[in-house]
Amino acid sequence: MSTQHFGHLAHRWHSTVMAVLSTLLLGIILFNNAHAASPEVNQIFKQLAQTSTVRADFEQKKKLASLNKTFVSTGQLVFSKNSGVLWQLQRPVQADIVVTPTKLIQKTSKSMSQLDVAKSPYGSVATLFLQLMSGNPAVLDQHFNVTQAKINPQGWSIQMTPKSTLFKKLFSQVDLNGQQFINQIVIVEKGNNSTVLNFSQQRAQPATLTAHENALFQLAK
Repeated sequence: MSTQHFGHLAHRWHSTVMAVLSTLLLGIILFNNAHAASPEVNQIFKQLAQTSTVRADFEQKKKLASLNKTFVSTGQLVFSKNSGVLWQLQRPVQADIVVTPTKLIQKTSKSMSQLDVAKSPYGSVATLFLQLMSGNPAVLDQHFNVTQAKINPQGWSIQMTPKSTLFKKLFSQVDLNGQQFINQIVIVEKGNNSTVLNFSQQRAQPATLTAHENALFQLAK
């Protein structure tokens, strides 16, 4: 697969990658330096931070206003605090996408392509979220404003807006809601586009990677 083709697919899925990383960063942020967050946000993050491995099914609906079309993709994801994020796409294409601090890997049954994060136009986004996921709450404060956070017996919700130039170019608002895990992310993008990610069957077990999952992460070493 050519670099140009990989870049095209990376562009197609960049909202997916961005959304899943934003989901998972909430799961492991450390709060030793989260003095700027509200008590509600601290409570939500502390709950999510208890899990270092997350597995879930996902459905993404990507709406492109200019085409008046919604593209649906489904699959499974694996997040490992020590390894990165693994997308196992099932529809509309079958592919494994691995995101680590240094590499973006795409693997199909017939080919494999990789990009260095430092050389990818989306590398700064991936690096930012992975920094957050590694426990750097200062990055959250640098790039986002939490405009609303609510907790009730049915669950919780957070609304964020970007304040850094980088993220203001990409989207205008991010809404998250969940219970024990994050259930949904809604990203309002520029040009009236939007991405909705719904997660189901979230689980923290098995906590260790399978041999197949570990082999995929090893591709990014």
